[in-house]
Amino acid sequence: MTRVSRLTAVAGIAALAVTGLAACSSSSSSSSASSPAASSAAASGSPAAAGSSSPSAVGGMTECTKDKLSAPALQAAQAMGKTNTYSIDTLDCANGWAVTSGTLGNGSTAANSPQGAPTTFVFQAEGQFWVLQDKTKVCGTNGSTSSTPPADATIPAALFKVGCLT
Repeated sequence: MTRVSRLTAVAGIAALAVTGLAACSSSSSSSSASSPAASSAAASGSPAAAGSSSPSAVGGMTECTKDKLSAPALQAAQAMGKTNTYSIDTLDCANGWAVTSGTLGNGSTAANSPQGAPTTFVFQAEGQFWVLQDKTKVCGTNGSTSSTPPADATIPAALFKVGCLT
């Protein structure tokens, strides 16, 4: 392989790496339903407010929709008990983060499945996947029930109340 060929190959790999990293940035917001206004905000690159209603691509790789979060939320529920079920009632999204609010129950019988405890799970988008986050780490050291996130919270402020105080 000639020196020029090697340099061309290295430059190509570097360009792919930069493009891949740019695609992983998480700066758009979305939430549980669909609306043209929020969709156009996402398409224009301006963030839609948390609680707005638009599935939008997060980092161009995944979307913040109940459909995309149902499997990760069920996995989170089953990590707490292998027969657990989880139904998402609401979904809030902001800046590559999502909070599912729903009902955690024991799915041993059909009658038990919809019953259970109100539960929220916090997720962060990583590429094409939603990754469960530990609330004790992402919510910061908030010693009160203030809806203002502490300085060390990593969850977006728009999701702090629903993700950390419920």
